[in-house]
Amino acid sequence: MEERPVTFGIHIIVGADSDPEEIAKATSQLRRELLALDVEAVEVPQEGEAPPGSKGLELAALGALVVTVARSPLLNSVVAAIRSWLGASQQRSIKLQIAGDVLELTGVSSKEQRRLTDEWLRRHGSQ
Repeated sequence: MEERPVTFGIHIIVGADSDPEEIAKATSQLRRELLALDVEAVEVPQEGEAPPGSKGLELAALGALVVTVARSPLLNSVVAAIRSWLGASQQRSIKLQIAGDVLELTGVSSKEQRRLTDEWLRRHGSQ
């Protein structure tokens, strides 16, 4: 039986006082790190049309990514990379979502965070 690709959303929160430029920079950095893994795609979702008179055709959803992995076991690698990225700043937090099942991670490392991550991965067939 062939596995179907797994697609999930990521919502990035950089900090309470962050501006759109900081969020865009952090999103771009995480996107580059995830593209270095064996993922199918890391896309920035679009959020409708740009305002009249602007040069953009569509607005990118600020602080959001959609990741597609070919096999669910790759979720472990992706989540490990995300946890590492979070460790660079305690101001960062992330929400991962597959089919309505949301996992929120913060830059603070803990046993509880690891346990919740493992449970979330198990629910999606990657453990």
